[in-house]
Amino acid sequence: MLLAGLISRADQPVSSDFLTAVLWSHRPPVSARSNLQSYVHQLRLQLGAERLLRKPEGYLLVTHGEVDAAQFRKLAAEGTAAFDRRSHESAGRCFRRALDLWRGPAFAEFLDSEPLAEEALSLEQLRLTVYERWAENELALGRHAEALAELREVARAHPYQESLHAHLMLALYRSGRQTEALETYAAVRDLLGDELGIEPSPMLRRVHEAILRGDDRVDLSARSGAWPPAGGTVVPRQLPPTIADFTGRDEEVATLRDALSPDWHQAPTICAISGMGGVGKTALALHVAHQLADAFPDGQLYVGFSGTVDRIAVGRALESMLRVLGVDGSTVPGSIDDRTALFRSLLAGKRMLIVIDNVTDESQVVPLLPGSGSCGVLITGRPRLTGLAGVRHLHLDVFRPAQAIELLARITGSDQVWAAPGEAAEIVRLCDHLPLAVRAAGARLASRPDWPLSRVADLLRDERRRLDELAVGDLTVRASLGLSYTALSPSARRLYCLLSELYAPDFAGWVAAAVLDASLEEAERRLGELLSANLLTFAGTDATGQSRYRFHDLIRLHARDRAEAEASPQEIHAAMSRALGGWLVLARRADTRLPGRVFPTLPAEGVTHEPHVEISDAWAWFEAERGALRASVAQAAALGADELCWQLADAAVNFFELRDYYDDWESTSRLALDACERAGNARGRAFMLRDLAECLRMGPRHAEEEALEHGLSAVALFESLGEVNGEADARILAGMAFLVRGEPRKAVAYLDAALAKAREAGYVLGQVEAEWQLGYGHWIQGDIERATVHLEAGLRLAEDVPLLSQLCRIHTLLGIVRREEGGLVEAEAHFTRGVELARSLRSRSSEITILPHLGMTYVKLGDSRGRHVLDRSLRAARRWGARFQEAMSLSALGELEQAEGRHALAVAHTAAAVEIWRELASPFHEGQALKSLGALHATTDPDQARTAWSAARRLFVQLDNHAEVKELTALLETVGGDAEGVRR
Repeated sequence: MLLAGLISRADQPVSSDFLTAVLWSHRPPVSARSNLQSYVHQLRLQLGAERLLRKPEGYLLVTHGEVDAAQFRKLAAEGTAAFDRRSHESAGRCFRRALDLWRGPAFAEFLDSEPLAEEALSLEQLRLTVYERWAENELALGRHAEALAELREVARAHPYQESLHAHLMLALYRSGRQTEALETYAAVRDLLGDELGIEPSPMLRRVHEAILRGDDRVDLSARSGAWPPAGGTVVPRQLPPTIADFTGRDEEVATLRDALSPDWHQAPTICAISGMGGVGKTALALHVAHQLADAFPDGQLYVGFSGTVDRIAVGRALESMLRVLGVDGSTVPGSIDDRTALFRSLLAGKRMLIVIDNVTDESQVVPLLPGSGSCGVLITGRPRLTGLAGVRHLHLDVFRPAQAIELLARITGSDQVWAAPGEAAEIVRLCDHLPLAVRAAGARLASRPDWPLSRVADLLRDERRRLDELAVGDLTVRASLGLSYTALSPSARRLYCLLSELYAPDFAGWVAAAVLDASLEEAERRLGELLSANLLTFAGTDATGQSRYRFHDLIRLHARDRAEAEASPQEIHAAMSRALGGWLVLARRADTRLPGRVFPTLPAEGVTHEPHVEISDAWAWFEAERGALRASVAQAAALGADELCWQLADAAVNFFELRDYYDDWESTSRLALDACERAGNARGRAFMLRDLAECLRMGPRHAEEEALEHGLSAVALFESLGEVNGEADARILAGMAFLVRGEPRKAVAYLDAALAKAREAGYVLGQVEAEWQLGYGHWIQGDIERATVHLEAGLRLAEDVPLLSQLCRIHTLLGIVRREEGGLVEAEAHFTRGVELARSLRSRSSEITILPHLGMTYVKLGDSRGRHVLDRSLRAARRWGARFQEAMSLSALGELEQAEGRHALAVAHTAAAVEIWRELASPFHEGQALKSLGALHATTDPDQARTAWSAARRLFVQLDNHAEVKELTALLETVGGDAEGVRR
């Protein structure tokens, strides 16, 4: 691997840090430096000292141009230059030689190393680019028919690369195959519509229209404009709006614009703006980012931090960006390192700009950096990020006097400023030309247009402390805010202080009413005062139609200083309790309106404020308040309000489950569990153990052992408390965990007890969950009759309520049972209903779980839709990293390929499914796949069949599935197995 790392940077010095990252990624041992020196010494002995040199900048591998990757890049560049000169024959030779250098995936044996994986992705993206240019060149030479076979193969391997399909269509048309060209367009259009819900790109439509007109003169220059996005997804435009009165900074804007130019062959361009608080770093970054929108046509991503180091915030930022880039919440990796690797993979070859705002140190930035040289990164933060290599630093200083006056004029009105230039100059001088201070003074004038400029100048002069602070750097911001603060009414000051104590990143107007303990109308008036004084920012209108507000971090700090001086701890605690209780009331209210649920909605207990807010769209409300709910759980824990804490965490569980927000679910449940343990709150601890167990079972980490431990602890606690419904929930969770572990007897025992408890209490949701899980358990054991009884009982109960999440699962399992019994039409109806329910719940994970079963049912019915659905389900599972669903799709495709006579492909698909089931520790599904694999080998390789069936039989013995064991025993006898041995 060391040699591979050196080859990836051949003929250039590489640092010890880079080689350490190659060998150990982000987990180097304590002895990494000495180990590296030893490895280098051994490699030098093998290669020769003249080949591996030690330079001041690092180690240098001398290759004399022998590395294929370097030759490939050189030939690609030469071919491009020749094409630009219209030397098409020469360009074609260069592109052909470049492509012929490939012998499979680059660095295929070393993709566990993040730096090498990034280099491999970069090379693969360049390979695609060369294929596009080669195709364009072949068309220019008139070699349409000759290019068809290879172009068709490459386009098939990259179904979402629309430019390749455009070249293929044109090649087909110019070869006299117009019908095939139009069929190609139709297939791509259907794929994009079915999989991504989008239309073909303008380029592809342009080619299609030209073919319909009989016109083959279409310019398909792969280098004109932006490279097409790999997936054809919606382009993210996350930048907050730039300020309308942005002033000055012409030199800085020009510097950043020149620096942030995408380059396909270098590392990402990274610019960092540093400077004191209030100097305008964010305003400059957003202004430049908006100007460069056309230079980054694949989109702009935005991450804003709170000004403190927070690894959890980094993980959430990565989750948010991965979701924007199309990754389903249920498949977002658990660790920051894995999220970073996936993020860089998705950005490879794209022209995207990432703005990272208000960072504190390098640890927040490194995981968010792309690996693609075509991307740009713009960072803002107070400190200079000296630990980041290759960064172009820009230190932002205060305004020049003329710029500060211009800003004042834009805020207050130019006529007023130009009528009193001396007073304007005096105001900005007293503000030390700091943009935030100038803005505060300007806002004061704008709110009182009847005041002359001399009035504000006089105020600044009379404030001795203000004058002192304006003269000492960073304290100028506090002094400027102090002037605005003193102009507030007593109620507005109190609101300003109390709101600053909230952990929530933003909030709606009802929160102001809660902390002020006043009517919403009174709170709105005081909010208006804060907005006018520039002490609060309007953050936009959320999806529910509510106006939202937030503090700038420096203003929040000033407000907290005022709160410490002017409000008692008891007043602050009471205000926070009212706000947190308001969030709890609304969360419970919204929870009752969600279309699906994993646990019942509990009443909001112990609250002192009930907001008068109507919730018409529960999805929109939860999305708008998601960050505030996370923060509220943390604040309740910090306040020692354990009852509020666990209830707030529990109120969001159904939403988190439906939208696959597993990070939020786990972090809030753990915070609340800790708070309850510290307080000795047994009831809260029981509910949090239950919630956390479900999260760990359902989430991407698949922490089944921890889930079982928490579930069993919850059973004991609920039983001791006499909480029958909670006990039923916990027993169901324990039963589920035992099923996954391959212990169906224990599972059924817990589930039977849960069903009895739920019936005794009239707890319908618990009955439905227990019934369908019992159906699943008996199905695994091969008892189809008992499975059907439980499933149909659960179905009747769930339809009466209705419980959509449970109905979706029950229809899926009933479809499987009916198909195994031969009722294909009935099975199709169950699967179709399951897909409809999954879509109504917006649950992508549920939908891609059902699709393989629906596709296989179509196959057995002789319906031509079967292959399309199975291909689609496999692509979707792989795209979202859903391993369980991928294995289901592979198993179904194995059956289809065997039915259509493609034996080798059937074996390959089924064997791949076996490996995934083994990896996921799912003995039942692994046993089923092994049984199918044995059947595939039975006529061609009895030894292989015997091995597969023996392994399957062992698994079904473990699962107490006597019917499967009996059938496998008989099958083993047909291939020469020891009959007595297999019976034993």
